[in-house]
Amino acid sequence: MFGIQFIKTQPTTHVMQFRKGRIVREGAGLSFFYFAPDSTLVLVPLASKDSTFMLELQTSDYQSVTVQGQVSYRVSNPKRTAALMDFSLAANGKGYASEDPQRLGERVAMQATVIIQQAIQALDLKQALQANADIARTAQQQLGAQPEMEALGLEILGVSVVAIKSPPDIARALEAHAREANLKAADDAIYLRRMAAVQNERSVRQNELDTEIAVEQKKRE
Repeated sequence: MFGIQFIKTQPTTHVMQFRKGRIVREGAGLSFFYFAPDSTLVLVPLASKDSTFMLELQTSDYQSVTVQGQVSYRVSNPKRTAALMDFSLAANGKGYASEDPQRLGERVAMQATVIIQQAIQALDLKQALQANADIARTAQQQLGAQPEMEALGLEILGVSVVAIKSPPDIARALEAHAREANLKAADDAIYLRRMAAVQNERSVRQNELDTEIAVEQKKRE
């Protein structure tokens, strides 16, 4: 019959069928026939998704760093997601009617960007280059508590910061500084060992001299 269509969804997809503004059928992984002219189908993916980011940020000492990582999230409340963003199917049943499903990941990444930027701006360059794990942990905690994430019905599964890198010239300068510091530490260790050897030798000679003086005194007695 003209207008009757069939849809089959995966268990990781939540389907809502609207008719005259009301939900008449919903659930995950449903398969059913529907009358297209008077129905609107909303499909919200429930599977976890990853949103990657690469940011150019500035530390507290005005040094540029590149931060690379990703945010893992999933839709935990599809009704909230569908209420704020358009996940309805196109009239022909192929693809979405809007670009909102693609923009969901962008909104998550944008919130993560704000949090990570604040974390980087609170550190100097040397601290930031060693703070991958701390920044990732902070971003996950704060992102999960964001009102927008709750309003969108999202659950933040994790935030990872893969790399924090400085520009090549700054990296070379830091390597040179670290190398010089290591060489100085080695030189200092050698100097301390030599000083200790000299001091020990002096102590030995002093003991020998004291012994000789004591022997002489004994002879005189």
